[in-house]
Amino acid sequence: MSHFLNGRKIIITGICALGLSLSALFQPAMAATLDFAIQPILGEEETRKSFMPLAEFFAKVTGDEINIHTARDFPEYWVNQKKNNPYEIMMDNAFFTDYRNEKEGWTSIAKIPGLVSYTLIVTADNAVFEADELVGQKIASLMPPAPSGIFLGQMFRNPLRQPYISATDSSEESLQVLLDGKVMGAIIPTPLVNQALQEGKDLVVVKTSVQIPHVAISVSPNVSEEMRDKLRTALLEADKNDEGIAMLKKLGFSNFEPADPSGYAGLMQYLIDFSFADE
Repeated sequence: MSHFLNGRKIIITGICALGLSLSALFQPAMAATLDFAIQPILGEEETRKSFMPLAEFFAKVTGDEINIHTARDFPEYWVNQKKNNPYEIMMDNAFFTDYRNEKEGWTSIAKIPGLVSYTLIVTADNAVFEADELVGQKIASLMPPAPSGIFLGQMFRNPLRQPYISATDSSEESLQVLLDGKVMGAIIPTPLVNQALQEGKDLVVVKTSVQIPHVAISVSPNVSEEMRDKLRTALLEADKNDEGIAMLKKLGFSNFEPADPSGYAGLMQYLIDFSFADE
């Protein structure tokens, strides 16, 4: 009798173990986590909030959980990505995009349409016509290596004749502190200058930078080719389906366009020139 009971226990134990193994085998795979970093163009919290629709879109496309990362300012954002870059997806300016493409094997997959430049402006009440007239004056800008900060540095190459950077969290804030009379000048994206002029703001253009490709979305070499292609296709076709159109509307974009890495080639030189990156 005892042999029978012992045998029965062994059989039951074996069946239970087999059942657990089969159960584990057929359970749905746990969703992975993708880390998505965005340059802090609106300050830390507002950037996170504003780009949540894009993170949610990525989650639907990939089936993975998307964690949004940003930073308090551009210096912190740059340092974070240079420390063994922990992200899988990033959305930021042409300088950073080219650096990762060239130095870290990333791939740019889509971008905001067109080119962008940055314009140094003053109010008509304090009109100047040469950048040198603003030496020693306060100019509102995002801190370098934000493009506005980099281009401001290019406009004042003499280290002994510099303006004071009045750091802001966004280009909109830079414009507002200028209009409020708290600074003598501001450097902001040219489209924002054009919008302000159309609204009747009394501004004077001092100098405009060269144009560079607009903000790009790029992916890490750790992202599979299949996932990279899936993300690229979803972004480039976003304006052709309801979910994509809803996402674009929330972001204020019309569409995404291809981000050919060759269009960004050489732009990391701006970071090298200002000692933010090595050759």
